[in-house]
Amino acid sequence: MNRLLLLFLFLFSVMPGQTIAGSKVKSQPQFPVRVSTDSVEHIPFFRPKIVVHKEIILPKDPFLAGALSLTLPGTGQAYCGKWLKGIGFLAGSFLSYSLASTIGKNEELKPGIRNLTSGSLFLLGVAVHSWSVIDGINTANSHNRQLLGTP
Repeated sequence: MNRLLLLFLFLFSVMPGQTIAGSKVKSQPQFPVRVSTDSVEHIPFFRPKIVVHKEIILPKDPFLAGALSLTLPGTGQAYCGKWLKGIGFLAGSFLSYSLASTIGKNEELKPGIRNLTSGSLFLLGVAVHSWSVIDGINTANSHNRQLLGTP
């Protein structure tokens, strides 16, 4: 029983490329995948465990990013992977629209001040929304340039 266990451990401790009694052990096929050297873990008595991380980066459509940002501010940035920027655009436009609505309904303010403040905040919301559309297109183009490796 002990001999069988020792034979089992010996056979599985041979690395690819090493020889057993004159015969070369075939190495594993190489795939065109990026493998970092720190991802190889040597486990005693067994072959090394290789952890492969596949990274797939898809180009982003600038028209779709702009259309998404036109529908809901910040979604074009989120589509390109810039989640915090998208949340910032969504919060900025939502905050300015909601403040414009709240001030517009406030009866305690004079009508001239109420209309001026409410209108200014609404125009600020439109400006942030428009900026979100333009930035969504620019973010998609920037993502594609980074994907190609050009500045």
